[in-house]
Amino acid sequence: MSIRPFDFREIAALDDTAVALRTWFSKSTSFFSDFWDEATGYSAKLGLGSITNDPFEKILDGIPREDLCCAATLEGEIQSMWYAPPSQFRLIVGDLLGLAEAEEENNDPLGAIELDLSAFLINRLAESVAQGWMGDNELSIELGTLGNDARKLRLFRGKDLIAKICIEIECKLGTAKLNWLIPKQKLTRLLDDTVDQRRLGQPATPPKEVVAQLPLQVVTVLGSAKIPMSELGNLKSGQLIRLDQRIDSPMVSLVDGRPSFECWPGRLGDTQAVQVSHRYDD
Repeated sequence: MSIRPFDFREIAALDDTAVALRTWFSKSTSFFSDFWDEATGYSAKLGLGSITNDPFEKILDGIPREDLCCAATLEGEIQSMWYAPPSQFRLIVGDLLGLAEAEEENNDPLGAIELDLSAFLINRLAESVAQGWMGDNELSIELGTLGNDARKLRLFRGKDLIAKICIEIECKLGTAKLNWLIPKQKLTRLLDDTVDQRRLGQPATPPKEVVAQLPLQVVTVLGSAKIPMSELGNLKSGQLIRLDQRIDSPMVSLVDGRPSFECWPGRLGDTQAVQVSHRYDD
């Protein structure tokens, strides 16, 4: 049996940042789906694929120069970049052009019409992501020009740790994949400041009237006894068990497991009852 080496990047999707991202895109997909339905008659969906963290220089080495890329500035200060091979843009543009089936995958340069439609797509994608933002206000995203060669953008330093987010767009002709690069530290701070801090706010205090109606379990203990296992197995109907509770001493009532009252046994109509004689916090 072969053993596959463990890749620690695989657990990136389990951290808080990745969970917040998935929530973000689940909210964004409805906006994108509505737009796509108007444009093509098909309700495409947004989803997230793998989420990994690597130095930018390592990611850049794996981006072919013919890939289309676009700078996107978040909140006026956080630089990010979207990129994908021409073949992935062609798959999406095919829906806009009304193609019946996907063309064979190729990464030849896009034509003028394809390039214009790809830029149109990126703008609509940015709008959907901005509208799906989980903060109090819509996220600000400013886009640059769609072009080739990610090296020309010079957005990040080589050693910067970058979160690489795979955005999946489920189109009529198939699922296209675009990559979104955001500095890991700035992305985490953005999510913490804008989303997570809302979760850390003071919890709402329920009205006193609601609190007063909450049910509590009250148990009155008649008494207890210790019986050897041999005698317990021989108990028969009609036999008496002597308890450690004297009849001239009050019983204890427990509220949610805590001794709270001393009570005397009695009845109320045809129901057994106890009368409180003392509260332990008096």
